[in-house]
Amino acid sequence: MATVGGGIRDARPATINDVAAAAGVSRQTVTRALNDLPDVSPETRRRVLDAAVALRYRPNRAAQRLVRGRDVTVGFVVGDLRNPYYPELAAELTHQAAERDWSVIATDLGGRHAPERVRSVLARADVVVGHLGWAGRESITSRVPTVLLTDDAVPDAASVRFDYVRGMREAVSHLAAGGRRRVGMIDFGPAPSRRSSVLRAALRRRGLAPAAVVVAASEHDRGEAARRLLAADPRVDSVLCFNDVLAIGALKGFARSGIRVPDDVAVIGVDGLDIGALVTPELTTLAVDMRQVARHALDVAAALLRGDTGAALHRTVAHTLVVRESA
Repeated sequence: MATVGGGIRDARPATINDVAAAAGVSRQTVTRALNDLPDVSPETRRRVLDAAVALRYRPNRAAQRLVRGRDVTVGFVVGDLRNPYYPELAAELTHQAAERDWSVIATDLGGRHAPERVRSVLARADVVVGHLGWAGRESITSRVPTVLLTDDAVPDAASVRFDYVRGMREAVSHLAAGGRRRVGMIDFGPAPSRRSSVLRAALRRRGLAPAAVVVAASEHDRGEAARRLLAADPRVDSVLCFNDVLAIGALKGFARSGIRVPDDVAVIGVDGLDIGALVTPELTTLAVDMRQVARHALDVAAALLRGDTGAALHRTVAHTLVVRESA
């Protein structure tokens, strides 16, 4: 019989009755809790979700759903849905999932109720597609088949990896052709990102010394990082930002400091978000094809559910330079 925790499990999939027994509730309560219906207390809902995740219960087995070609539920789990990158990608993922008769449920890892939201997604999803930080990665990938969207190579996990090498080289060549020589970066994260290291390699390849790198305190920085970059290296004449959101914040910070973009400082973002064409000056960016990312993610998810191994579980997407007014 399926058991929670360290007990022995046979090969039989967990049933709704197993979840009910483990949570100490009725079968009907399990159904109501898993479908976010009313009249279930927060404590009971949490107990049911914990039991469902621990037992790896799925209302219908993912493999059977895949064979029928419909009813697969994809959980989309990301860092912060307030970042416009994630809604743009979620829209593409949802549209392409619908073409397969799949559904998508989304949540993020931020906010006071994040653990309960994530447990709810894990209890209902057949496969997860996620931009997951290292802190939350193991707890999710160990419970539900997961496709990572990542900057880093992860050989032991199904993934869609972003390759910035070509895009960064294009960006550096574009800046150098415009006479820029001091290229700084506004990074994000507790440690230097892969994007930062790829930019430094592209600068060295071009014979340019990397300028200062500052780390934004928030992904929604409103210009403070740009002002700190100027203080760290007043000779900076161009800056590449970790993403478009930070680049738009940099435009604001430079404007408030009396620095003209692109006359005094060129600014380049990463992602190619629609909002980049709505700001002034329009944002030059290293763009990724969201349709391609979504398609690759769902293809890898299907391969993962089929039990495929090897190259079928890994895809790579490259960024390309889109030149607009800011650089």
